[in-house]
Amino acid sequence: MVKRCILPLLSVLALLLTGLVPAAAAPTPAPSPVTSPVLPAERPYPAVLDAPIEYEGMTTCDPTPRPGALALRQLLLDTYGEAVIGISRACDQDTISEHKEGRAVDWMVNWKDPAEKAQAQAFVDWVTAKGPDGAPAANARRLGIMYIGWGDEMWRAYDTGRGWTELKGCYSKQDSGSDTYCHRDHVHFSMTWDGAAGRTSYWDTTPIQDTPCPIVKTSGSARTLTAAAAFVPVKPARVFNSTTKGGGFGCYVQQRRWSGDDRSLSIQVAGKGGVPKTGVQAVAVRVTAYSSNAPGFLTASGSPGANGPQVVQLGMDGTSSATAIVPVSDTGRIWLATIAGHAQVAVDVLGYFARTPAAAATTKAGSWQPVATKAVASVDIGPGASQTVKLDGAPAGVAGALLTLNTSGSAGGHIRVTPPGATTKADAVDVGSSPRSATVFAATSDGGITLANTSTASAKVTVMLSGWITKPTAGNARLAPAGTDLGTVKTGPGVVRVLSAKVPATARAAVVSVTTKGGKNAGGITVWGAGEQPAGRSVDVRAGRANSDLVIVPLSDDKSVRIAGDAKGGTASVRLVGVVR
Repeated sequence: MVKRCILPLLSVLALLLTGLVPAAAAPTPAPSPVTSPVLPAERPYPAVLDAPIEYEGMTTCDPTPRPGALALRQLLLDTYGEAVIGISRACDQDTISEHKEGRAVDWMVNWKDPAEKAQAQAFVDWVTAKGPDGAPAANARRLGIMYIGWGDEMWRAYDTGRGWTELKGCYSKQDSGSDTYCHRDHVHFSMTWDGAAGRTSYWDTTPIQDTPCPIVKTSGSARTLTAAAAFVPVKPARVFNSTTKGGGFGCYVQQRRWSGDDRSLSIQVAGKGGVPKTGVQAVAVRVTAYSSNAPGFLTASGSPGANGPQVVQLGMDGTSSATAIVPVSDTGRIWLATIAGHAQVAVDVLGYFARTPAAAATTKAGSWQPVATKAVASVDIGPGASQTVKLDGAPAGVAGALLTLNTSGSAGGHIRVTPPGATTKADAVDVGSSPRSATVFAATSDGGITLANTSTASAKVTVMLSGWITKPTAGNARLAPAGTDLGTVKTGPGVVRVLSAKVPATARAAVVSVTTKGGKNAGGITVWGAGEQPAGRSVDVRAGRANSDLVIVPLSDDKSVRIAGDAKGGTASVRLVGVVR
């Protein structure tokens, strides 16, 4: 574990170039006179201290400095004056380090200067001290500091009983060439994701009291998906919601622990929300993540562990959602896990694929071939540019594909999705300065799609494939692509809008692409067929910007689509992109 915060000697040159260590060539200044150590100004303790620290090791690589790391850097500068303080480290350096996630701080200290060394030690002692009530690591919890490396040793806020222990072999490495390796010339602070987000009480006065969702160890193996399965839409039904668990508080799905605990959350879907108890090979679900504290992904799979496909892209303190096809285990369950940090999660079932005998597993014309959601392409698209990508695994000549697009960029805009060479109106996925996820039902040509970036900056797009549609025979499609605008309506509390789906009389469900835009208020809209309005949101409404996603709507005899929203001043544009018979 110790090696995770240690800088190998070979990386020192690179650090010189990035400002993490001083480029010292000047003569060593005379030692400063030792004075009484200075400490940061104390702030009133909240009535409740932040929850104990958990270890959250590096799992991704995005060196962008996080708000909490920048705040810790500024606290050191305000307290001790000018100093060299580094945060980021390039992804191509060969170390495992929270620097690569922008949540580690290296405070360069001249340890041979008694005054500087004393000031550093005083700050470290202040961070690691018990609180007034004897609570361990009180200031570390308030700051969101996970561990410290300093002067040949390491201290862990998540294991305070160990105290300070030797950095690997450093007690015997007393040569000056080991000063960086052994953290003698700098103090290293690694932060939790809550600390990195600046959410802990020292920064915003509100103590972090996140509750992990209880993990019930269950077994199960994912089923193999077959082509002949018929898709059965159901009225959207919420089968799991961590935001409202008992007593008005929520729980969080959390990332894998260093101990090996994968923290994946088991959710029973068979026998719930209109899904049969038996005979199900996969479910179509809408997964929504709330209050995430780290950039990363939420995975979904038909077996335990965090190795499933990345179905929802997470941002820091954001809300994101996507639709995915997830194999159901032989025990009727699916599993969710986060790659980094934590998030509250809600899961809505939209439909299921019936299990068929292996002998019947042949692809029929106009059928929906489900596959477990998987990444098939990752591309960088310049501003105003377009790029054609092949849908790896999908056969040539398919009529359409169910895709989730994860986007990130530095400017607002959209990623438009069309068949190669098409001039028809495209489905669009929002792109902006924070990660976004959206699901589209896209027409294809020769097993490919074209992605066009309308923003003024480059955008990174990861394409996730959840299945495809075979070309139908005339009038005999189980699921067929469509392309009809149903209209744009204003949404608001207490108002239900009804749109004609304009579908064949035999249609059992409509697949619609919904683009929302909020005014000053965020919220969500719900899309359904006839009958009582479902409880869950179908698409989020984001204040001041657009958001797009896919919704599967079971239809009743009137073949209409109903929309209701809870955000005043929002709009919803609805486009029919597919029909299920």
